[in-house]
Amino acid sequence: MKSVPYSSLAAFLAHYRALQSAVSRTSGEDRLFAEMSAALGILSPEQRAALDSSAATPSARRNRERAELHLRRELVARAIVSG
Repeated sequence: MKSVPYSSLAAFLAHYRALQSAVSRTSGEDRLFAEMSAALGILSPEQRAALDSSAATPSARRNRERAELHLRRELVARAIVSG
């Protein structure tokens, strides 16, 4: 992926969402987006939904936090997010 890891999960997700919503991407951005999508592929569909949820209920917040923790651990292990 990148030679320099993201400083945080929030930075990774912000970049992912920016690439996802981009009207057009360069071929390099397409490759990066594909790699980022593959990294997010470790999450179950339920975890992905929780990660994308903006619901403020305690249950939704806990589910989002669990998904973020799981993803962060995986991205740190892959050296995508700095520890």
